[in-house]
Amino acid sequence: MPEPRPWTDITPEEAAAQKLNLVVDLTITAPLNEEGERCPWPWEPQQLVGAPLGQYHCPYCGAMVMAGMPHLDYADDTAPAA
Repeated sequence: MPEPRPWTDITPEEAAAQKLNLVVDLTITAPLNEEGERCPWPWEPQQLVGAPLGQYHCPYCGAMVMAGMPHLDYADDTAPAA
């Protein structure tokens, strides 16, 4: 099975055009929220370029992220990949 495509390699425009939902599309990686759930559409926060930089709740998964920055991933990067 091929490695999943990194979600960060996909532009928000491409994601919207393909109507991606990363909860169901496991061929693409997804950042996890604080509860360990995959964010269905992590491109929202990075589109807020020009907004005051600050904390922002992702409306898709509820994770606390930074406006204008790529979605944070709360995955434990010390654990082996599943």
